[in-house]
Amino acid sequence: MTYWRDPDYIVAKFMLNIVGGLLIGFSFFKTPSTQQGTQNKLFSIFMATMITGPGCLQLQTIFIRLRTIYEIRERPRRMYTLSALVTSQILVESPWNMLSSFIFFVGWYWTMGLPNARASFTLLMYCVAFPLYTTTLAQASAAMAPSVEMAGLVFMFLFSFVITFNGVLQPFSLLGWWQWMYRLSPFTYIIEAILGQAIGNATISCSDVEYVVLQPPSGRTCGRYMNGYISFAGGYLLDPEAAKDCRFCTTRTTDEYLATMFNINYLHHWRNFGIVMAFVAFNTSAVYMLSYIFANRKKLLGVRKSRSQL
Repeated sequence: MTYWRDPDYIVAKFMLNIVGGLLIGFSFFKTPSTQQGTQNKLFSIFMATMITGPGCLQLQTIFIRLRTIYEIRERPRRMYTLSALVTSQILVESPWNMLSSFIFFVGWYWTMGLPNARASFTLLMYCVAFPLYTTTLAQASAAMAPSVEMAGLVFMFLFSFVITFNGVLQPFSLLGWWQWMYRLSPFTYIIEAILGQAIGNATISCSDVEYVVLQPPSGRTCGRYMNGYISFAGGYLLDPEAAKDCRFCTTRTTDEYLATMFNINYLHHWRNFGIVMAFVAFNTSAVYMLSYIFANRKKLLGVRKSRSQL
């Protein structure tokens, strides 16, 4: 009923995803499968996960407003329990976020030219698992905060943590000692699942400017000259039989590029889906626990004070 009486909230949520999906999709319209194109697709998918930030800040306002009504009016009258309030918040908010993510997906995925054969799992990850994670994370941070402003600060702190160490802004190969934070960040598994499935296990065709031109020793073809290096480091030759001007592309497949720079593996997508759902379960339990602690904060503090006096 609250959402029915507040259509501006739903319209704002839908408009954010419509405009965001089309803007990101057309910014990388029909990206080719070159080295630069693969990197563009990577950052497009990363940007697609960033669109949830403003949406999560929106839902925190609703969460805290309904909690305030419960504390002032419903709780003294024993109209319903705190667990019923929290359960209804999660069950009502999650489908709206899934629907808005689907709207974003439609305007973004095919506009970029991503393959139809990969769309099903990407849809499951981006429109089901990802909205569940961001919804429960935003509600958990709101459950521990006394105001909307404080909830926004808590959420943005947690959000900045998970996006900084997910291996895109700072590639895994350059993290060094901070790799333990990379493994701790839920966005690591979200990005790897979506990115690995959408563009992994595919062939890269270098553009003309991406080839490295080499000169083989006299009497040897490009293939004989580069065969040992290619078997070790990957890549391919445009013409292995050429005797001069060997045009060498340093990456043959997207798996080589993603694994070397970003530690992303195409075969990990179902494992990553399970890990993300485990984070969803943890966030959901945190929403209930933090809501209970906040609702009974005066009682809990009173018990602690009486014990200290004894």
